[in-house]
Amino acid sequence: MILAADILIWLLLAAGIGFGALGLFGLVIFPDIRSRMYTAVRATLISVTLITVSSLIYAASRFLETNGSQYLTLAVTAIILYIIIVIATVILSREIQGQIKTA
Repeated sequence: MILAADILIWLLLAAGIGFGALGLFGLVIFPDIRSRMYTAVRATLISVTLITVSSLIYAASRFLETNGSQYLTLAVTAIILYIIIVIATVILSREIQGQIKTA
């Protein structure tokens, strides 16, 4: 069980880093702000989701193994931070798109 969780965690982390790199390359490569924003928002949200899921799997597997309450705290903190990041990213993306339309 632990080996399968470790493999899944590593795969999710690698995919999250890959999507984060795609978001970075999208910011650098694309010529106009709309395509940059589309790539950056989508790729980074996928990246953050994958990394958050990997931390939740880690917290669940360690909690089941050791029964330590710090892993429940890790899971709750990861969920709260994920919600904050998603809301902030969506708000900032819409604000930037609104600034582009009025300019």
